[in-house]
Amino acid sequence: MTGPVWPLLAAVLVLSAASAAPAPAAEKEKKKRPGRFRVGPVYLTPKLQLKNAGVDTNVFNQRTGEIPDTSVVLSPTMLAAMPVGRRLRLTGAGNLDLNYFRRQSSERSTDFGGEGRAEVDVGPFTFFGAGGGGQYRQRFTIDIDQRVLRHERWGSVGVTLAPTRRVSATLSGTSRISEFASLAIADVNVKQSLDRDELTGTAQLRYAFSRRTSFVASADTIEDRFLRLSRVTSRLTRSYRYLGGFEFGAKAIVRGRLLAGVREFPVSGSTPRYRGPSLATSLSFPFLRYGLVTAVGERDIYFALTPTPLRSSLFRNTYVSTRFGGEAAVGLPFALIGRGSFGFEEARYLLPYPVGSAFAPRVDHLWTGGISLLRSFRAGIRLGGTLQWARRVSDFPSFSYQGLRYGIQGELVP
Repeated sequence: MTGPVWPLLAAVLVLSAASAAPAPAAEKEKKKRPGRFRVGPVYLTPKLQLKNAGVDTNVFNQRTGEIPDTSVVLSPTMLAAMPVGRRLRLTGAGNLDLNYFRRQSSERSTDFGGEGRAEVDVGPFTFFGAGGGGQYRQRFTIDIDQRVLRHERWGSVGVTLAPTRRVSATLSGTSRISEFASLAIADVNVKQSLDRDELTGTAQLRYAFSRRTSFVASADTIEDRFLRLSRVTSRLTRSYRYLGGFEFGAKAIVRGRLLAGVREFPVSGSTPRYRGPSLATSLSFPFLRYGLVTAVGERDIYFALTPTPLRSSLFRNTYVSTRFGGEAAVGLPFALIGRGSFGFEEARYLLPYPVGSAFAPRVDHLWTGGISLLRSFRAGIRLGGTLQWARRVSDFPSFSYQGLRYGIQGELVP
């Protein structure tokens, strides 16, 4: 589909879906069930988002010579639940992102993913298993500006023991495989550098002070097995993460988690040594009388695409990502909803970054911000406009850029 038809179609889909919205009388029934609609034994909750139908002023994140284009991002999602008796629970989710660019057809993609989870209670034990996967092509890291096709699949198994109402312990293991398209960026093959199987073993202890507040302590052992590297010492990397803090339930004034701890990469032949603070925080709380604020803070280590030559061999570079962000949504007169967001991320590379035949320290700073104003036409139907801004400043000027996205935004949640 070419030309201006796509943006119009996306807007029509959101508006036409409004005719399928249920009457307000069904709202009480919705709260009693694990899903909005029931199809046989399965409960379903669909959602349709028109994230943006408008203009991207800098499609390729370029410092100069920015290329603008008309873009549309349409995202339907589906949540599913199937209770089986009182002890077995089955849940799942699926999502689809349709990313369209009018002139830059090479940047178009259809991203999709899905996951499922099963839990069964046996006395004081809860056994669980989960898995999922997907195909994606949109950006996923501050380290790579190109839209690189990647496939992900993962599986997890574990058990939770709850000897009392207040105390529980969980052991789990997860395998996550990431495979990329064979694409050269600055003479580095993405597939060869980043294809890997990440194995994580987790032990977690939880103590509930009340129904709304729990203390949580966890320890992760992470083993990254790089699948395409020829040098044996570069194929395997082990690291550790220790976190402790609090989790707040859905009925608490402040909801979410507040966890902090230590991230550690021991001495190895593949990555630089690191030991430093780690953060995993996401909190939501009421704003005035009709709003909600969400605050996020994260700090962790990620693998960089470009290696650093050391001692006549390639040493895998990593960077410390420190990210803070916030989002506020508030109800306004005339059935309007206002939203604002901001974000900041710092990427600090642990090894000198190659530039030509030399090396230099590299630190990137990324600022983002956005506003949107939507009108509620009826229960679950919202339509309005959005403006998103991003600016990155790097020690390497060629990685700096600035851009805007603006256009129509809408959503349908039956």
